[in-house]
This record gives sequence, structure tokens and C-alpha cells, in this order.
Amino acid sequence: MTSGPGRDEGAKRSRTATRRRLLETAAGVFAERGIEGASVGELCAAAGFSRGAFYSNFDSKTDLALAVYEDHVEQLVSRLGEQLERWLTAGASAEEVVVRILEGLSDHTSDTTWHTVRLELLLTARRSPAVREVLAGHRDALVDAVVDALTRVARRQRLRFTVEVADLARMLLATYDGSLNARLADGPEGAAEHDVAPAIWLAFTRPEEADGTPPADRR
Repeated sequence: MTSGPGRDEGAKRSRTATRRRLLETAAGVFAERGIEGASVGELCAAAGFSRGAFYSNFDSKTDLALAVYEDHVEQLVSRLGEQLERWLTAGASAEEVVVRILEGLSDHTSDTTWHTVRLELLLTARRSPAVREVLAGHRDALVDAVVDALTRVARRQRLRFTVEVADLARMLLATYDGSLNARLADGPEGAAEHDVAPAIWLAFTRPEEADGTPPADRR
């Protein structure tokens, strides 16, 4: 039997690819069937793997759902950081950039799928302090990313915040959540997505020149 570093490295790559495939396909199954309703067999069938592939990577369906959401949050944060500078240099107004920041938290095609998975996890969190703690960490990561983005927008536009920037970030994220809830309830045509985000931004920022206050700093 052949063994050694090369074989071990190949096995590691194969397991990584298997895990990635399960992460990519599980969201749709969870959104359609729910975490409790989805079977391990359905999750494996969607990925094209056997049940053994599932249990070699995850302890439970909830474990997979948490990994799916964690991976998605990491992608959102990374994409936001990559796109923000391009938005800032494109000549758009601060309000337009803020809307794009919120839009950057979705992939424009399956955002309701991810939101449904998150709602499923929130229901699970009601009964599991461990899941609740993990979700709180993901939420904090999103808030931190939006805080960084809003601070960069304010500095570029020479604006200051009239509330704690973290509070503003949470308000905008709540607006985003509300728009996704409306889309789940009424369909895409039933929600004027992000309509109030510019108003929220304008309500809680002021021009730096108005009173000589330095440009917005992160609080």
C-alpha cells in the first residue's frame, strides 16, 4: 500500500473539497426543508456524496448549518472589503455607497436563501445556548465590517456621526433584515429594498464643516 506525505496531502485535499461541496449545496436544502426537516440523505444527495462523507466532516445537521452560515459571513465580509474602495472612487454619493454596502451583504440571487438559513438557526438558538453564542459571534463580525465601511465612507465624505457608529451599523443591518423578511413574506415585488437606508444615514450624519468637528472616527 502506498503511503507517505503525497498520499496524505491528497487525502487532505479530497476532504477539503468534500467539505466545500457540502457547504455549497446545503444552504438550498436547509432553506427548502429546514434544519430539522432536512435529512442527512437529502444533504448528501444534493452534494453527490454518501452519508459517510457527511459524518467524516460534520457531527450533526446543526453543525453543518452553522458551518454554512459561518462560511457565508466570511465571504460577505471579504467581498465588502474588496468592493468598498471601488464604490468610494466611483463618484457615487455617500447615500448611494451606503445602499451598496447593504446590497454587498447579499449576492442578489440567493439572499433570501441565506436569510432563511439564518432564521432556521435563530429558531435552533432559542433551545441551544451554544448555537446562540456562535450566531452572536457572526452578527458581531457583520457589525464590525459595516462599522469599518461606514467609517471609511464618512472620512472620504468628511462627515461625522451623531450617534455611535456601531449603533448606526446595527440600525442599517436591521433595515436589511427587514427588507429580507418582506421579500420572504411578499416576494421580491413586495419589498422596496433598502428604501429607508439613505434616510437613516442622513439622519445620523452631519457635514464636518458645519461645526469644525473632525471627520468621523470609529467609536
